[in-house]
Amino acid sequence: MNTHQQPQLPSRPSLLKVPDVAALLNVKPRTIYEMVAQGRIPYRKPPGSNILRFDLEEIVAWTKSGNNK
Repeated sequence: MNTHQQPQLPSRPSLLKVPDVAALLNVKPRTIYEMVAQGRIPYRKPPGSNILRFDLEEIVAWTKSGNNK
């Protein structure tokens, strides 16, 4: 009986930074900032912070929904 567990591979981070989302969408980071300002892209901003983060699953669903125009 094998009692050794397989090592878990690190998963992709679920919260992405602006450059990550820009690369994913093939646009410039500036475009992402503009989309945030216009309320056109789902994002997260921790309370009391200026940091923008994007949930990978939300971005994928958003791109599939066609609301990214």
